[in-house]
Amino acid sequence: MQLCHQEEQLHTSDLNCDEDEKQDEEDEDLPSFLENERKPTPIRQGMFVWYKLRKFPFWPSWVKSVNHKQKKASVLFIDNPKIYTRKGFAVALKALKPFDCEEFQDLESQAKENYQDIIVWSLELISDYRMRIACRSFSGSFIEYCAHDMSHPVMKTFPQGVSVSPTVTSNEAIEPLSREGEDKISEPQEDTSRTQKRLLPDRSHAAHDRANEKLVNFIVKQRMAEERLLAVIHGHQQSSWYQHFQRARGRRVVNTYLEDQKQLDEVYCYLNELYTTAAATTSSLRKLKFIDLVTFILDVLLPEAIISAIAGVDKISLQKAEEKFLRGRSISARESQELNVMIERYMQSK
Repeated sequence: MQLCHQEEQLHTSDLNCDEDEKQDEEDEDLPSFLENERKPTPIRQGMFVWYKLRKFPFWPSWVKSVNHKQKKASVLFIDNPKIYTRKGFAVALKALKPFDCEEFQDLESQAKENYQDIIVWSLELISDYRMRIACRSFSGSFIEYCAHDMSHPVMKTFPQGVSVSPTVTSNEAIEPLSREGEDKISEPQEDTSRTQKRLLPDRSHAAHDRANEKLVNFIVKQRMAEERLLAVIHGHQQSSWYQHFQRARGRRVVNTYLEDQKQLDEVYCYLNELYTTAAATTSSLRKLKFIDLVTFILDVLLPEAIISAIAGVDKISLQKAEEKFLRGRSISARESQELNVMIERYMQSK
């Protein structure tokens, strides 16, 4: 009985082996082109790609937008820390290679032959961005990342003295295509894979002006700071601003705090009238020349009036109000970025 049972097990195992061999043979009979066939990776907005410009090797790039109808993409070379200030140029989709393609090692080696430092920097920038996206420490686009302080650790490692990069030639070689293609690509298309984010206006400046309107009303319409201002004018109230005014020589930088010209004019006219009236009714108060009066109003009366208004509106002490006045308005990140771009363009135009 035991032998029969063992023979039955052996027979069953032989059948299983035969079935496995048949399955292997069937798998081997499949055409090889079906096994190796892979669908090409579609080019999408926000992808990293390789693009070759003549006289340069394939270069790490970023897809700014895609127009599938025209089979074109707007591309930016990753070759400069100020990449976020540039406009893309239009290229054919078929000219782009996905960044993580099978040829990655070869493309990287070829690019590093003559541009070792800048290629290493661009690859580190891409790697850092991808890592932060994966860790969810950043959720914006690559351009937003480049403009953000989060990219500063990598940005500051940009190799100094690098003057040769595809950007220099690309603006000349593809300028007609850039002007024609960029406008078309920027138009909203139904075929685009992802619509670009709409950049909302920066409202910090407007909010500051609205807050300052309360200060102007406190000074001009309600005249709540008038008693202190008259005391400063007649010398009955000690003022550090008046002491600075007496010691100052030459040109001075005036902190007006008010950025809206209309608000500043309204307060200045009120202070000018206040001093003129006080000088006309008080014989002991010497009359200042026009240029001295302007300086006195801007250097003494204006800071005193605004500090008093800040203290009254915010219900804080004069000391804290003066600290707030000296700090001025906090500049938003976008304003700082726009200012840096303006300075850079101005320096380049000189």
